Amino acid sequence: MRTKLRQNTTGLLFLLPALTLFAVFVVYPIVYNIQASTLEWDGVNPGTFIGLDNYVRLFQDPTFLITLRNSAYWIPLTIVPQALIGLLLALALNRGIFASTFYRALFFIPAILSPVVVGIVWQRVMDPFNGVFASVGKATGLDWLGGSFLADPDTAIFAVIVVNIWMWTGFSMLFYLAGLQLIDTSVLEAARIDGANSFQTTWRITFPLLKSTHLSLLLLGIIGSLKTFELVYVLTQGGPAHASEMLPTYAFQQAFQLQSVGYASTISVVLIVIAVASSLSMVRVFGAGFISGDEK
Repeated sequence: MRTKLRQNTTGLLFLLPALTLFAVFVVYPIVYNIQASTLEWDGVNPGTFIGLDNYVRLFQDPTFLITLRNSAYWIPLTIVPQALIGLLLALALNRGIFASTFYRALFFIPAILSPVVVGIVWQRVMDPFNGVFASVGKATGLDWLGGSFLADPDTAIFAVIVVNIWMWTGFSMLFYLAGLQLIDTSVLEAARIDGANSFQTTWRITFPLLKSTHLSLLLLGIIGSLKTFELVYVLTQGGPAHASEMLPTYAFQQAFQLQSVGYASTISVVLIVIAVASSLSMVRVFGAGFISGDEK
């Protein structure tokens, strides 16, 4: 018993630094946010306890419903194209084409750039007066390229989604490259010997064997979509008329522009709940083994 107790104590001591950091930087902020969400508070003066009134107000708030709609657009319209284009690029680069190392770096560069820098550059690109798109449109007669994509409520969210796809496709490509290099080449060679062509080999063997990669990217994509802030804020600041508003940008606006910190905390709590519920649902539906790559 003493030996076992000593071993357990030693293990806990090794875990203590990580547990301390987790408690300070994860648990405490969540608890603090939950407590703040029950207050009418400007972030400076003492708050007034109002119970669940902020939650009742939130689900009656038309702007909050717009943020949920935009999240519903954002998740499939970014994850699927990023994964599909990333997979195609990875398949091409994995064949050892000329200068493949250069292309890997080139396609991955956007993913390591600051979203603020990316947002500023794409603002210039989509400038309806002097931007790259407008110039190309004038030169080719495609006048629609000079449209005010970021200023139009009907297109703002989709314009930001396009930029996000451009930025993160290289990340998906790198994930798929890693997955492709883990596939036993003897399996692919056996398929070719049996008469399978390139498409059949990719669709029936390679694609299923990348299942853990698909699911990892899906999980990361959902979490990343829910916490998107910098790119949206730089490109549109959630406008026009909240047309491209996301949950993080709306919480920022309420907290730092309207000094409604209690209401912003409520938005943050709902965001945490959605993110945790999505992650747990993924693990429960597909299994933790698939997420970690340990499928049998």
